[in-house]
Amino acid sequence: MKKIFAAATATLLFSVSAMACDKPSAPELPDPATAVTPQMIKAKNEVNAYIDAAKKYLDCVSGSASRHNAMVKEMEDVADKFNTAVREYKARMSNA
Repeated sequence: MKKIFAAATATLLFSVSAMACDKPSAPELPDPATAVTPQMIKAKNEVNAYIDAAKKYLDCVSGSASRHNAMVKEMEDVADKFNTAVREYKARMSNA
């Protein structure tokens, strides 16, 4: 009986702690075709803050493979989009 209670308690505590995790929202990225330098710097800072918050979220959901994997995928997507925007911005600025 004690083992069943302990298992149920552990499961409940894990579920409650996983539910308390706040998933960060991906930042809005500026349009590299029209962005100015301060907007790109702001986007860089927001992406860095997002990545930091996402790492904390990953620690929080470490017992949930599906939530962990979804967050990692989203982080990769944000990084790819930001890197693409930076490359397009730099190309536009070098042609100006």
